[in-house]
Amino acid sequence: MSHLRRPAMTFAALVGATLLLLTGCASGPEVDPTGDTTEVTVTVNGMRFVPDVIEVPKGNDLVVTFENTGTEVHDLVFENGAGGEHMAPGESEVIDVGVIGSDLDGWCSVSNHREMGMELTVQVTE
Repeated sequence: MSHLRRPAMTFAALVGATLLLLTGCASGPEVDPTGDTTEVTVTVNGMRFVPDVIEVPKGNDLVVTFENTGTEVHDLVFENGAGGEHMAPGESEVIDVGVIGSDLDGWCSVSNHREMGMELTVQVTE
């Protein structure tokens, strides 16, 4: 009788752990936190995020309220590993992106939504 062993980590967890090791931390380059928070609401219009550019002062914590105002399941994830769950239309969630020290990309990880234009950029301002 053969026994299959369940992997200790999922593929997504393995990729996330590898990215953390390669970047050194989840929130990008080391930056002195300002103690201030930038709060932004991001919605969906067709296959686009609104807004698709978020300006954040360097060192601020970014908190995004993501509202799925679209007609399909969507999510919002960031290249530093922050992100939410797949959400049905009408659902919302709050995502703590962390202290922002450099520009950061975000996208919808559902199917081919990113390729269809569901991307946004967090831009650092001085």
